[in-house]
Amino acid sequence: MGNHDNDRVVVIGAGVAGLTAAATAARAGRPVVLLEGHEAGGRARTDQRSGFSFNQGPHALYRGGPAWRTLRDLGLHLRGHRPPLRGMRGVRAGQVVPVGGRQVAAVVAKLTGARPSAWAGRSTREWVDSLGFGREAVETAEMMVRVATYVADLDRLPADLALRQGRQGLVHGVSYLDGGWGTLVEGLAGAATRAGATLRRHTEARSITGGPADWHVVTAEGETLHATAVVVAAGGPAAARKLLPVDPHWGELGAPVTAACLDLGLRGPGPKVVFGLDVPWYLSRHCPPGDLAPEGSALAHVLRYGARDARADRAELVDLARMAGVRDEHIVEDRFLAHMVVTHVLPSPERGLAGRPPVVVPGPGGLFVAGDWVGDRGWLADAAVASGRSAGLLAAEFRATLQGDDPVRVA
Repeated sequence: MGNHDNDRVVVIGAGVAGLTAAATAARAGRPVVLLEGHEAGGRARTDQRSGFSFNQGPHALYRGGPAWRTLRDLGLHLRGHRPPLRGMRGVRAGQVVPVGGRQVAAVVAKLTGARPSAWAGRSTREWVDSLGFGREAVETAEMMVRVATYVADLDRLPADLALRQGRQGLVHGVSYLDGGWGTLVEGLAGAATRAGATLRRHTEARSITGGPADWHVVTAEGETLHATAVVVAAGGPAAARKLLPVDPHWGELGAPVTAACLDLGLRGPGPKVVFGLDVPWYLSRHCPPGDLAPEGSALAHVLRYGARDARADRAELVDLARMAGVRDEHIVEDRFLAHMVVTHVLPSPERGLAGRPPVVVPGPGGLFVAGDWVGDRGWLADAAVASGRSAGLLAAEFRATLQGDDPVRVA
């Protein structure tokens, strides 16, 4: 184990989870190589179009959550703005109507008063049905759950997950990052490289062979990297299974959560937020207040929770934008994402987040996974960052365990 190459940690995938794992392991003092087959960022990339910063659909960072805390621990203090909710409206029966007042207050009271642990093992539909609300208040509750979780199928959504996520948003709020989520990617990549990690873009990992303390990561170019520990953070469960040299015995994990999204760069101030009440739609203006567009312009995301047929979904989103006041002459740039993976696994109500795969791959030591579908902490980006941090720390500690050294700790 005196060979420096064998002492290293190899992280596969430079999305949010992989970048977090690399930064954590490098800060713990281990040599780290991070492999990415494309550009860093994954679904957290931000694309520049005519001065507009388009995220991969609407992204919001939950304040006070696992990702928020870990980013601050890594020295990242990202600028952002809270969403503008004043004057929000809804769509019901094809008409734009006001949203607010007693119905929202009643749902907020139920959300903040509920004990998530008391609803473990049950669906969000069961929780909504227990409220005893009339139809319009039920629709308001369903809308608020969709906004907090990005999930439209409340029969499949664990109630304790929905309640925790809803309470988190109500108590701490969310942030639309200035400059887009690309700033988060750049910040994590910078934290990793400053700690000594090597980021190799356009280097695809094809396989993992070998055994504990001497894993061989083979790239598409035929190069073999030796490592004490490997973190697989390359996409969802299918991508991880393809790379892992052992059967992780995860079983059926659950279907992905998807969405269809129309991103709009607009002239002028842009529309106010519009929520679908009896339909799973959402329109939100992320700029202003966020810094995502040229001066005097706006950027909005129009989303359908649950992607279906691309043509039908796009037509629905165009209709919603028009109902919100967007006209063709307002549109400078537009992009349609027909089938966006919001998160790779929606666990069943019976199993909840505890049913997601653990960070440690069962079997031979030194193999770890990270992603938004891994671990029992957090949802969406919170899960990706939480699992990435755990995987990076455990991978760094694995060498110390083999050698009988004291475990490392992250500052």
